[in-house]
Amino acid sequence: MVIVAWFLMLGLAACAHGQAISLASFTQAQGLGSLEDNCLLQDRQGFVYVCTENGLFRFDGHAFQRIGAASGLHGNFISALHQDSAGRLWVGTRSGLYVGDGQHFASADEPAHLLSTDPGAMLADLDGHLYAVSQHHLWVIESTATGWRVRPRFDAAALHATPALADITSVFSDGHALWFGCGKSLCQLVGTQLRVWDERKGIPADTWTSYLRTHDGTLWVRSPRYIRTLYPGSVTFTNHDLSGARVVTAYLDMIEDDQGRLLTRANDGLARWDGHSWRIFGTGNGLPDIGIDALLYDRSHVLWIGTYGRGVLQWRGYEQIESWQGAQGLDSSPSWAIARASDGALWIGNELGGSMLAPGASRLVPWPLKAPPLAQETTGLQKLPDGDMLVAYYSGELLRYHARQGITEEVAHSPAYIRDMEQDSHGLIWLCTERGLYVYDGHTLRHAGDNVVPDDVFSDMTEDAQGRLWFAGDTGLFRLEHGRWTRIRVIGAPSDGDFRHLDAPPDGGLYLSGNFNGLWRGRVTSDDTITVQHVADNLLDDTRVYFIEHDRRGWLWIGGTDGVELFNGQRWRRLTEDDGLIWDDIGENAFFEDSDGSVWIGTTNGVSHILHPASLAAPDPLTVSIAGLNLGGVAQAPASTYRFDYAPEQPLTLHLATLGAPTRRTLQYRYRLQGLEHNWVNSDRPQIDYPPLPPGDFVFELAAYDPDSRQLSPVVQLPLHIVPPWWQRTPAVLGGLLLLVLGIALVWQLRTQNLRARARTLERLVALRTRELEVDKQALEQARAALWQQATHDALTSLPNRSHVLEILTEAIAHARKHDEPLAVALIDLDHFKHINDRHGHLAGDAVLIEASTRLHDALPIGASLGRYGGEEILAVIPGVSCDDPAPFETLRRHIADRPFSGDGSHVEITCSIGIAWLQQQDRDGFDVIRRADAALYVAKTSGRNRVVVAGKRWEMT
Repeated sequence: MVIVAWFLMLGLAACAHGQAISLASFTQAQGLGSLEDNCLLQDRQGFVYVCTENGLFRFDGHAFQRIGAASGLHGNFISALHQDSAGRLWVGTRSGLYVGDGQHFASADEPAHLLSTDPGAMLADLDGHLYAVSQHHLWVIESTATGWRVRPRFDAAALHATPALADITSVFSDGHALWFGCGKSLCQLVGTQLRVWDERKGIPADTWTSYLRTHDGTLWVRSPRYIRTLYPGSVTFTNHDLSGARVVTAYLDMIEDDQGRLLTRANDGLARWDGHSWRIFGTGNGLPDIGIDALLYDRSHVLWIGTYGRGVLQWRGYEQIESWQGAQGLDSSPSWAIARASDGALWIGNELGGSMLAPGASRLVPWPLKAPPLAQETTGLQKLPDGDMLVAYYSGELLRYHARQGITEEVAHSPAYIRDMEQDSHGLIWLCTERGLYVYDGHTLRHAGDNVVPDDVFSDMTEDAQGRLWFAGDTGLFRLEHGRWTRIRVIGAPSDGDFRHLDAPPDGGLYLSGNFNGLWRGRVTSDDTITVQHVADNLLDDTRVYFIEHDRRGWLWIGGTDGVELFNGQRWRRLTEDDGLIWDDIGENAFFEDSDGSVWIGTTNGVSHILHPASLAAPDPLTVSIAGLNLGGVAQAPASTYRFDYAPEQPLTLHLATLGAPTRRTLQYRYRLQGLEHNWVNSDRPQIDYPPLPPGDFVFELAAYDPDSRQLSPVVQLPLHIVPPWWQRTPAVLGGLLLLVLGIALVWQLRTQNLRARARTLERLVALRTRELEVDKQALEQARAALWQQATHDALTSLPNRSHVLEILTEAIAHARKHDEPLAVALIDLDHFKHINDRHGHLAGDAVLIEASTRLHDALPIGASLGRYGGEEILAVIPGVSCDDPAPFETLRRHIADRPFSGDGSHVEITCSIGIAWLQQQDRDGFDVIRRADAALYVAKTSGRNRVVVAGKRWEMT
């Protein structure tokens, strides 16, 4: 009886349509001035408009902005909206018809024809003409050179021939023909050919108000009680009536979704034609108990619902995510475990027990498992053969439901609270408990971990591609490989323990999370150590991780406190309520990948089924737009660039919008005004205000960023040129400069004459002073030369004195060493010079010394230097002489000895002795060379004088 009752419940559930709809609501808080919506439209640019009983509003990606009198639209009750083939927007109101570009509108009425429009399908265009229904008549609006011309479409003769044309209730163009409700029939107008469809052609007598041409060419028409279709090639409409339809209203929109299914209003909710039958979504699915006035399925796959009294709704995740809550049979929330039994039934474990979704059913029913009275919270589900299910409770019970017998058996009881249950590839069941690990082999539950794994809190387990088992717990990371337990040392994470969740994707890596922020990834090395790196992502850092799982594609799923993070190998994507999840707070370990690749996520407020993960992993491109610009509170016409006169009292306001993506609460704008701002500014407001701009050229740059999808839109630019006031403009500046130049020229002429006179006087004074300075300069240079001569040269012989010749020697040594050249130093002493002074007097001696200096100087090789070293000693510095070659010095000796000297009228015979030394590597300075030359000179003196002696040699020249 239990089994029969259970299957009866499944059958009843299949008739109901369980699915919790995730809705975003737009009311006054989001900018709507009225909650009674008459129509919805998306223009070619991507903006969504809503008609209300208190104005026209446009959606900017965040909220609705009113388009009113400041834009030229004076009607408040907006009853119809249409965009024609030329891109013009036509707005029908109770007070007239308007046409514009979305931001600026003008009246399209003639004074004699004020077109008051009722709500519904009252505007259409065909062949360059606009058709409008007003006062139950069809009007044609045509463009003229001066504006618009309004005329009735049917004259008196046509009305007389077809009386139903006097009662037009709607109009629609399919691109080839006009369709309109006429009386209680449906009329078709092709050119001038009128055709009336009635009950013989499948159109019952009713007020026909709504139309849709689907992508396959089928024409759908609707009245309050009937829905009929005209298939391509057919001559009769087919019955697709919505059973029990009795909605007496003109608000009967029909739209088509991506899968070609038609959606329209039901008596209480929303009806969808699935190709064979109607499916109804109502209050049981989460829709408000209110009438639906307008529908729109936009190009971003978002379903918009306009209501009467509740504002505008967005069905988030339409056909991407299905959800179940208590209204759809879910036993309770939160949900902790999800699994599909081998018989195809989906089991969902939660706080109070669990629910089950039978194959093909759309509503959950309580599962048939009979839990013990004290069992607490389902924490694990594992399918077993023959449809059996193994269930673990947090309180420790391990139950097996035998599907064939319909009985529940407690197969084991854990001595500790169970936090997670997983099955390995060998069929063993592992329990992560608050006091260690346990394994169930189908018969016995036993403690696991040998002496390696402590009896502490463990919360997650996974198996990698090599069949190794990994366990995460408060005391660290553990591995079971070929029966051997190992504790893995973790390097790089905030802690070597305190782990809560882990996963081993097919690429061989390991993901970890713990009681610390962020997600960490690494690979285990041969020394049982894993070095992990932080996965750099702000959203991951700010969430608490509740599960880490990978699917068959290797994509990573992270459940947490703020939704689900999905990584497809290239980019991260956060899924939240904005995408259609039933709730953002995810349940612990509540992840299940179905056989078709879809994914089930448990939350603390229901269960969501992600039907097509691939479509969510690659969201539509994000597009940002500058929706409007106001200067001094005045809206400006749309333009690609703006040029304004400088106005110190007129601030600048820019209105921003995002297109091509569903509404996201986390959306941000990044902007800057080049020429005024260098850095980017972040804001979540769709309005940017600037104070009055100074004259100059500026470029407003804008991009939108969605943190959830980590997606940044392309940057759009808007050049702005602020024209300076007239006195700062080029003609005024040039005129002022010209006057200034003329004034300066006049003053310059007068001053020049005065300056010339003064210049002539100054020139004479300068010339006189210049001559005086030149004389002083010459005297100064002569005195300076004389002082230098006195300081560096011998007063008697005019040879360099001792200090100067030593400086010459130092420079010669440096040059010789740098260029690796020989350098010789000779000390020359006049023999018996004292006898000359004694015999002939000091004047004769001075004369001899002067002449000897001259002779030696004339005999020196090129580049050599000569200086008076002291008394009658003369020092010669001769570079470039071959080492140990005294021949040049013999020449010096002969220049002294070969002819007598004239000293004060006397002829004096005199000789000289010369000591020579060459620069050697060990010489520290010039004195080392001079010492050796002096020693050679001493040898020359003591061995008979009038000779040349080389230092260190035993031979001499005489």
